[in-house]
This record gives sequence, C-alpha cells and structure tokens, in this order.
Amino acid sequence: MRNSAAGGACPLCALVRTPEDVAGLAWSSQHERDGSITYICPTCTRAQLWRIEAMLTVATPTAPAAPTPVHHAA
Repeated sequence: MRNSAAGGACPLCALVRTPEDVAGLAWSSQHERDGSITYICPTCTRAQLWRIEAMLTVATPTAPAAPTPVHHAA
C-alpha cells in the first residue's frame, strides 16, 4: 500500500509535502481502489475542486488524470 503521509509530492505539480503540511489541513487526500492514498497540494486541490466534488479521480501516483473533454452544446 502506498501512503505518502510522511512526505511525497503532489502528483499534479510535484510540490513536496513537508512534515508541517502533514500536521495541517490544507492538503487533500485521494483514496485509491488499491488502498493507497495520494495527497494533492492546496493549489491543485482548489484548481481541481470540481473533479473532487464529482468524486472523479484527480490524479494517480504515476500520472495526472486525463483531461476531460468539453462537449459544446449544439
């Protein structure tokens, strides 16, 4: 099980998660199907908030989520 609670980096922007960040509430966590946890920095959390609220995958430990195509009204 991968858990970057003690460090790691945001998979979207590579910002390193410090021990001070671990104690705070600014970083969000994404719980994967395999039981691993990916932490996303505050800036990327705000930028991806709509995906988080829709319970969509924001990022995986190896790569960011694929962009969602925008469908324009006819």
